[in-house]
Amino acid sequence: MSKIEEKIAQMLMEHSLKLEVRNAGVFRFLKSYRFERHNHKETEIVYIKSGHCIMGVGEEFVPLKERDSIIVYKGVPHWFMVDKGEGCQIAQVEYYVEAPEDLQESLAVFRPARYHKLTDSENIRELIEGIGKLYRIGGNAELQDTAMKMLFLLLFLELSSQIEKNGQKKSGRMEKLIGYINENYAYDISIEELAEKFGYSSRYIRKCFKEETGISCSQYIASLRVEKAKELLWSGTGTVTEIAAGTGFNSSQYFCRVFQQYTGMTPMEYRNLWKGTRAEERCTIEEEKEEENLK
Repeated sequence: MSKIEEKIAQMLMEHSLKLEVRNAGVFRFLKSYRFERHNHKETEIVYIKSGHCIMGVGEEFVPLKERDSIIVYKGVPHWFMVDKGEGCQIAQVEYYVEAPEDLQESLAVFRPARYHKLTDSENIRELIEGIGKLYRIGGNAELQDTAMKMLFLLLFLELSSQIEKNGQKKSGRMEKLIGYINENYAYDISIEELAEKFGYSSRYIRKCFKEETGISCSQYIASLRVEKAKELLWSGTGTVTEIAAGTGFNSSQYFCRVFQQYTGMTPMEYRNLWKGTRAEERCTIEEEKEEENLK
């Protein structure tokens, strides 16, 4: 028996793994679906079963396609948007866990991070779906609790293995290019400019970008611009013309047309929709700390 197996066996016998599942299952989202920026005390894992989407994590943008998965750790602000061209189906689990320190030191999934993106993660899908099925059935509470912990331990082992492998891989062909777009999407960016800067042909960028992200380069740039515009419309006081200029659109007319294509409403309709409303889900971590200090 390996050291990790010994730790897991001891943990199960001593009931030292504390686990709470907030939500788990398979979910389908229509094209152009948006889940606004939020955070929570649970860690969230999403596997893309079909379609593609963009996950915003903090100030970063992470494109996800079929068979990709992402782990977003507790307290990290994030949002989710589905491409306007097709829907997206995901397997998802949100959980809060307290594990013994020696297990945390042994598994990469417990090391400090904001998120991990993993590719070709079919085993993760099977485990998340198994957790989702168990989450929704009744039965003997003690047996169900043990079975749930066993599934999560298998998930933690699989995630840790893939995180370790991911760290050893060379960067994808488009990774630096995507990073450049993420930092400069508010400026005038063209495929030709990207080709010259990174030493690729325009045709190569169009082909490889679609292969690695599931959407075209121009769609990706437009999605980021619209998402930033939504944030400014929701939280700021700038005019539509100012927001269009600040998010990389050449004119307010073009901005309004693209915005409506992606959201189904005009910029002003979107601003009025959120007026007086706080979209961000409050993270309870700091609140819990304050309550503990008062005790």
